[in-house]
Amino acid sequence: MKYYVNLEARDGGTHIMHSEECQFLPNQDGRKALGDFAKPETALGHAKDEGGKAKGCQTCCSDLNG
Repeated sequence: MKYYVNLEARDGGTHIMHSEECQFLPNQDGRKALGDFAKPETALGHAKDEGGKAKGCQTCCSDLNG
């Protein structure tokens, strides 16, 4: 599945990661493609490696937020 990170940071500088099927996925101008990953955990790790704080969307990646 393809994953994207919101370009606009939330309070504290955290960027929200979404799957391609998320109803809250930002439009193309408001997101950055992370790539195609088998697991959301891998996509989130990649988002963090890109140099920033990131967390999974409460809707499409809620399992990541414990």
